[in-house]
Amino acid sequence: MKDRETFVLINIDNYINNLKYIEKITNSKVIPVLKANAYGHGKEILAKELKKEGYDLIAVAYLSEALEILKETKIQTLIFNYFNPQDLKELIEFSDYILPTITSVDFLKEAVEILKEDITKFKFHINYNTGMFRVGLSKNELKELITIIKENNIQIDGFYSHYATADDMDEFVHFQHKKYLEVLDILKEENISIRLKHMSNSAASLLFPEYSLDAVRPGIASYGMQPSNKKIIKELKPVLSFKSVIAKLNELNIGDTVGYGRTFKADKKMIAGIVPVGYADGYFRNLSNKAEMLVNGIRCKIIGRVSMDQIIIDVTNAKAKIGDEVVLIGKQKNEEITSEELANLSNTINYEITSKITNRVKRVYFRGGKYFE
Repeated sequence: MKDRETFVLINIDNYINNLKYIEKITNSKVIPVLKANAYGHGKEILAKELKKEGYDLIAVAYLSEALEILKETKIQTLIFNYFNPQDLKELIEFSDYILPTITSVDFLKEAVEILKEDITKFKFHINYNTGMFRVGLSKNELKELITIIKENNIQIDGFYSHYATADDMDEFVHFQHKKYLEVLDILKEENISIRLKHMSNSAASLLFPEYSLDAVRPGIASYGMQPSNKKIIKELKPVLSFKSVIAKLNELNIGDTVGYGRTFKADKKMIAGIVPVGYADGYFRNLSNKAEMLVNGIRCKIIGRVSMDQIIIDVTNAKAKIGDEVVLIGKQKNEEITSEELANLSNTINYEITSKITNRVKRVYFRGGKYFE
């Protein structure tokens, strides 16, 4: 069913190539991050493709995301954020695949109380706070944490933290790295075995590769978007394109107004194209009268307000016909509209542009010359 011919196209070839580039630069194991529906790219399909490619560990934000992936493919999944320890009792059958994060001593104490000897069936990662002050243990929790780990033979698979300012390339990166290593030394002195040490997000992986440790956790860069505005990484290839069509053409005369609130008034004769996309699809309303779309390789400005289900663009110079392709994000002929461009116009970051694309928009995947859904 073609429906309104509006869809997101995910280029898996580019996705895998981005991951391999990051692996080459860091010389470390890559843990692809698929949280927030893989930043809008579709986590279940990407998890399947990653497993085919030989990746054996991914990461998500929440337990619910991990379980949705595990319904489709069995792959070890690190869960970054807190979940209710009570849920661990029901997850024993998934203990080979679910890697919970110890976010506080209280979380671990409750987990031990609930699971008792079954606590040894799970492998945990420890998140240590080196300066973000989100979830993650503080130094004054370390002594008690170590005691609980030893007394209960808890398996610690990984120890990690998270950089706050790697994208800004400032001195705080070095401070956090040093703080991480200090705590790592304490754990080693206590004979706590750790398989994976990891701290680097996309920006740290590509801008501070010398800090990569055993593994890195690329999110935004794996999808071909820039992790920093301080340095452009040209080797990254965008994975996502957002496309629609011209649904209708309207002739505008001088003085005609467009859309809710009549925020656009024609000062000449124009041709307006109606695009069946809106803010309910995740296209930001604050791009009204600012952003552009591509039609026949021509940039066409949005005129009037972005509606819930429709956007109007000026196609006067594009020789547009009903049914012509419209590119909201991506390339067309010699022009390109990037998530970074839309982010700048929206006063936000590229992460938000793609992760806000809703499930109302169909995802279509491309790999090795073939399309699939």
